[in-house]
Amino acid sequence: MKNLKLPFLLLSFCFFTLAEAQSLFKVPLDRKIEQSTLIVEGIVSGQKSFWNDKHTMIFTAHTVEVTKIFKGSLQQQTIEVMTQGGSVGGDHIEASDLLHLERGQRGIFFCQPNALQLKSPLTHRTLFDVYASSQGFFEYDASLRQANAPFASYKSISQELYPELERKTGARYRNLRPDFIVDGPRQALRQTAVSITNFFPATVNAGALLDPATNLLTIQGSGFGTPSGLAAVFFDDANDGAGGASIAVLYDDPLIVSWTDTEIQVRVPSRAGTGNISVRDDAGLSQTSGTALNVLYSILTATFNVGGINYTKESNLMNANGSGGYTIAYSTNTAGSAQDFDASTAKATFQRALATLNRTSGYNVIEGGTTTVQIIGNDGVNAVMFDNANTGQPPLPDGVLAVCYSYNSICTGDLVNFQARKLGFDIVVRNPGYSTGATVFSVGPCPPNSSDFNQIDLETVLLHELGHSLNLGHINDDFEGSAIGQLNPGKLMNFAVVNSVKRTSLDQSAKAGASYAILPQGNAYGNCTAANTEMTPLATVTETKDECPTTFPTSPIPQNTTVSFDLVNATSNRFVDPSFMQVRCDGLGAAQTNNAYYAFRTDASGGSLLLSVNNYTTEPADQTSCSEVFIGIPVTGVRLSLYLASACPAAGAYPTPVACATINGNGALSPIPGLAANTDYLIYVDGIENTKASFDLVFGGTVLPVRFTDFTGTALESFNRLAWKADLVYNTDRVIIQKSTDGINFSELGQVSRLEDIMNGSINDYAPFAKTFYRLAVINSNGSIDYSNTVMLRREVKSLVSIYPNPVKDKLYIQVNTAETSRYEFRLYNGAGQLLMAKEAEASAQVIQLPVGHLAKGLYQLTVARKGEKMETHRILVD
Repeated sequence: MKNLKLPFLLLSFCFFTLAEAQSLFKVPLDRKIEQSTLIVEGIVSGQKSFWNDKHTMIFTAHTVEVTKIFKGSLQQQTIEVMTQGGSVGGDHIEASDLLHLERGQRGIFFCQPNALQLKSPLTHRTLFDVYASSQGFFEYDASLRQANAPFASYKSISQELYPELERKTGARYRNLRPDFIVDGPRQALRQTAVSITNFFPATVNAGALLDPATNLLTIQGSGFGTPSGLAAVFFDDANDGAGGASIAVLYDDPLIVSWTDTEIQVRVPSRAGTGNISVRDDAGLSQTSGTALNVLYSILTATFNVGGINYTKESNLMNANGSGGYTIAYSTNTAGSAQDFDASTAKATFQRALATLNRTSGYNVIEGGTTTVQIIGNDGVNAVMFDNANTGQPPLPDGVLAVCYSYNSICTGDLVNFQARKLGFDIVVRNPGYSTGATVFSVGPCPPNSSDFNQIDLETVLLHELGHSLNLGHINDDFEGSAIGQLNPGKLMNFAVVNSVKRTSLDQSAKAGASYAILPQGNAYGNCTAANTEMTPLATVTETKDECPTTFPTSPIPQNTTVSFDLVNATSNRFVDPSFMQVRCDGLGAAQTNNAYYAFRTDASGGSLLLSVNNYTTEPADQTSCSEVFIGIPVTGVRLSLYLASACPAAGAYPTPVACATINGNGALSPIPGLAANTDYLIYVDGIENTKASFDLVFGGTVLPVRFTDFTGTALESFNRLAWKADLVYNTDRVIIQKSTDGINFSELGQVSRLEDIMNGSINDYAPFAKTFYRLAVINSNGSIDYSNTVMLRREVKSLVSIYPNPVKDKLYIQVNTAETSRYEFRLYNGAGQLLMAKEAEASAQVIQLPVGHLAKGLYQLTVARKGEKMETHRILVD
C-alpha cells in the first residue's frame, strides 16, 4: 500500500497507523525535494558495474538520459546515478531493500552528490546518489500513465506528479526532450492488437529457475509480434507493493525462453509479485491480463555478464563454514560512530529471529562470537552490525531500516550448467547516531503496542533481513485492517508492514520458500572456490496441528483429554486460515501469525465445554509480563476461537465463532455453554501479538442443567426487555441475568430462583447502553455455573451516560454513550450536598470507573456534565 493513514479511536486518543516496509520507513516528498540538489526526469539507457578500489564492493553506474529538470542545473543531457550491488564477471552482490535499476526504466530521480565521491567507470564524472534510495525514484508505467515508488503513487504523471513537483520546488520544469510524451490519448492506449487469452500455471515461484514446473510461465494469445524493438513481458514489482511499478523482462533477457506471435514462455523473475501481467509487442502496444498471477514465494537470483553474455542464475545456499552452513559474528567495534552490537539489546532480538529460522525452516546458520571487522564485503566474516562510517558504503539512506548484503559467485568454466553459490552475507542495521533520517525501534520481546504503537518492531525487521540472507525475495501480500490491535500483519517477505505490529513467526509463503532454498539440489558448481558443497539443513521443529485437520473425529472426545499446543514453532497460512475478521466473536480484526487447530466431537448429551490450561509458558519467558498500556488492546497471551464445523471451512469463509476466550496462564477458562450433542467443533488458537506460547488444554464438561429453548431481547422505547423459556431444569439454584458493554465483562442485572420464573421468565433493563450484551448465568446446586447464549441489543441513547450497577458496593461504572470525544466532569455528592469526589476525563463511547467501596451505605447524587454544556443528575445507592 502507498501513503496509507488509518484512524482508530480509543479512549480519548486518536491513533493512526502508517504503512511502512519491512525494512523501510516513509520519507516525505518535501524532505526528498529539500535534500536533493538535482531532480530530473529520465530514462535508464545503460549501466556498468564495477569494483571499488579496495575490491570489497560492487557498485553499478546507470546512465540516465535526462528529459526534464525540476530542480538544479546540468551542463549535459545525461547523468549517471549509483546503486549498490551488481555483477562483475563471475561475482555478484545483492543489496536488499535498496534501489535496483534496470535498462529501459524511466521516471523521476531525486539526486544528490555521491557520498563516497565515486567516479563513473565510463565517463569518469562524479556519480549521483538517489536520495532515500528506492523511495527517491518514481518509476513510470507508460501504459497506465502512472508513477509509483514505495509509499507513493500518482495516477497521472502530467496532471498530478508534474504539478506537485512544480508547486513544491517553486519553479517550472525545463523540458529538454519535447518529443518525450508520457501521457498519450487514452483511446490510443486501447488501440492494440495484443491479446492475452490465457497463462499457466496460475501460481508460480518467482526466481526459482531450477524448478521450471513452478517458475516457467506460458502466456498464450495473439499479436505478441516478434522478439525485437520494444517487446517485453511485465510483472508487478514486489519491491514496492501490489499495484505499484512493474518489472520488465525484455525480449532479449535470458529469462525469455521462447517468443512467437501467439505464445511466450518466460521464467518468472525474482522481483515479480502477485498481480496482473502485461505483454508489450515490438511496436510498443500492450495489453494487461484480466486475472492476476499468484506468486507464492520468491528466490533471489544473480545475473552474471561474462563475455558480453548475460547468465541469470538462482542463488544457492552453501556449506561455507565446513559445518553445513554459515557462521555469523556480532560486531563490537564502536569506531566511526558505530555501536557495539554484541553488547546491545538488539543482539537478543537478533538471536530470537535467528532461532525462529533455525527451528522452523532448518536454516543452518550458527553464532561464532564477535568481530571488529566493519568493512562490508565478501571477507569470510558474516557480520551483524550497526551502520557506521567505516563500512565502505554510504550511510543507510533515509527511509531504510536495515540491509542484507549477499555475496554470490559462479565458476566460469561452464556457465550454462554451473550454478551460482552464496559465499556469505552481512547485515547492517540502522544506527540513529549515524544513518540518514530517523525512526524508533521496539527491541522486544514485548510488541510496540505495549509501549508506543508508533515504533517499528526490530525483531520483525531482522527476521525479514535473515529471510534475504536465506535467499528469499519480496512478495506481495499486504497487512489487513485499520485499527491498532486489530491489524493482521502481511507475510514476512512482503514489501509492506505496518508500525505497531509484530510478525516474528514464519507464514506459509516464507516457510515454503525457505524449504525450497535450503533443500540440497545436487547442482554442479565447479571448483573455483572452496565452498562447493550445498548447505546441510538443520532438523526442524513443527507444530503437528499447524494446519486445519483433514479429517474430523467420529467419536466423542473423552473426559480429561489433554491436547498440547506449540505456538513457538507454529506458522500462519492464509490459504487455510479464517479471515482476520472471522477470529473474534465481536467481528473485529485480529492478527494471525502463529496458529494451530484441534477438532473434537461432543457426546450424546452435549452441554457445556470446560477447558483448563496447564503448563503455560512463553518464549522468551518474560513475554508473559508484557503490559497492556492501551485499554482494550491485549499485547500477550493466546486467542482461542471455537467454531461449529464438521470439516475445515474454506480459507476466509469461516462461520462466526460460537465462543471466544483468552489464555494468559494456567487455570480454568470460563465454561462454554450450549454445545449441541453429537456435533463436531473446531478450536483455533493464535498468539496475540505473535506470543510464542506452549500449553496443554484439558477437556471436560457437564450437561447444561437448564436447557433454554428461547432467550431473546427487545429494545423498547425506554427500556430493554429480556425473556426466556426452558424445557429442562435439574438441580438448579437460581438464574442470574447479566449485562455487559463489550460481551466479555458482565455485571448482574437481576436474578430469579422460583422454578416458574426459571422455566418462563422476563426482566426489564431500565438503564441500557447504546449496545448491550445479555446472558443468563445458571447457578447449579453444586456451585458450578453454566451460561446461556448471548443476546445483543442496540438502541438510540439520548442520555450522556448510563450508570451501573445501582445499587453499588465497590466500583461504579459510568458508560459514556456519545461517539464524539469531549471533556466530561463527574462529581459525587452525599445526602447533605457535600462534594465527595470530582473527576475530569476525555471520553467518548467508553466506561469510566469511580471507586465507592470506601463510602458509607446510603443515597448519593452523581452529576455528569460535558464541559460547558448540559448536566445530568443520577441518584446512586451505595449498599
